[in-house]
Amino acid sequence: MTNLNWQPSEYEWVEQVRQLLLELARSCLGDTPKLPMHLAQKVRPTAETATQLLNSARDRGLAESQWSQVQELAWTADIRTLFLELAQVYLSDSPQLPDNLSARSLSLSGRAQQLLEHPTAKDFHPQAAPPGSGKVQTEPDPAKEDLPQPGQLLSQLKQSLRHHRRHSPKADAAEWQQLLNILDLAESLYQRLKD
Repeated sequence: MTNLNWQPSEYEWVEQVRQLLLELARSCLGDTPKLPMHLAQKVRPTAETATQLLNSARDRGLAESQWSQVQELAWTADIRTLFLELAQVYLSDSPQLPDNLSARSLSLSGRAQQLLEHPTAKDFHPQAAPPGSGKVQTEPDPAKEDLPQPGQLLSQLKQSLRHHRRHSPKADAAEWQQLLNILDLAESLYQRLKD
């Protein structure tokens, strides 16, 4: 059994990166998408931490070809790629953010939330089949059966926000539209994952 030996500090880092990704997505939704200085300063250290975690996994005998089988490593590799891209943008003479940066940030943020709720690093066996391909049946969790569908919740949230916007003294504020755009994006990402 290969154990990534991730400690609570690694999962704290995941949460910090998740917050960073949400902030990054918000900064890209404005009229002129830009990489704020306080975020730009976190780009290189985040990529370096991701590199250290991947190197540590490699030192424990997990080849790069196996990273996709462990959600922590797959996510960390994607984070490293994104933040190295952002470092290049930041160092460029004429910086221009990737068009899909907001969607990528939200997608990676959602994956980080999954990691935090259902960590798998402690149970990975390198000879095991990739997640989702096994034949192991688990008992359904009765507590989860009564939960509404995420698509319904997103739709209700959007309706509620539109209602509050109509009655808000700041109904014409740009933040309302940005918030609705984020929900549209979240709905489309969820639909893509569901289909």
